[in-house]
Amino acid sequence: MSEKKAKALAKILGGTVWNSGGDTLLVIARRNDGKVVAISDEAVAEYRNEESLESGHPDKSIDLI
Repeated sequence: MSEKKAKALAKILGGTVWNSGGDTLLVIARRNDGKVVAISDEAVAEYRNEESLESGHPDKSIDLI
């Protein structure tokens, strides 16, 4: 996802942009229940918490491509 696209989506969702490595930008939305949603060009994933996000183990995911 381009930086421009990531920033625009983050603004709409009230999230943040995170570089997960290798120039891969994700939009991160933190929910009130502590869960974290990560959005890329390829997938949307829900994580139990920040630690699950950092370890790369989503509870649920949807591939977009």
